[in-house]
Amino acid sequence: MARAFAKKFYNSAAWKRCRVAFIAKRSAIDGGLCQRCSRDVGDIVHHVKWITPENINDPTVTLNHDNLEYVCRTCHGQIDEQDRGYRFDEDGRVVAM
Repeated sequence: MARAFAKKFYNSAAWKRCRVAFIAKRSAIDGGLCQRCSRDVGDIVHHVKWITPENINDPTVTLNHDNLEYVCRTCHGQIDEQDRGYRFDEDGRVVAM
């Protein structure tokens, strides 16, 4: 789920065009496999450098294919855990890393 400050960006025509073009590019390369695990088909276009209130208007961050990754839901969850410094245990409880 997009953070509140980014909702307008993720609903923009520019992002939607960029996302579609990136998925098409990845599909032509390897059938759209997850760029992390290469087992499952990608489902989420992930910004490697996260979008922040400070860089949301910088297209070299937000719309740059070099800052995007096509990942499956499982890998995206792992990315979020790593970047945030915590993970979830098998019962869904937050565990500090």
